[in-house]
Amino acid sequence: MDAGSVSTSSAISTAVQGLQKNQAQIEQTAQNIASGSLDPQDVVSLSQAATGLQANAAVIRTSNEMTQQLLNITA
Repeated sequence: MDAGSVSTSSAISTAVQGLQKNQAQIEQTAQNIASGSLDPQDVVSLSQAATGLQANAAVIRTSNEMTQQLLNITA
């Protein structure tokens, strides 16, 4: 396995962990809101989680594109 594939695998693994963290953050915030919380921090938390989801999805998408480009080069 070359250094590029290790880096790509690591990036995807980190992004998946980030997605899981964002999902947990959304679930906790949703539970707070459902229980009647009027804390403005809940809105901020949802916004942060949404941004995190987008960023982690972009990492996975970019990693997949890089892998595809490497496969095209070696083909």
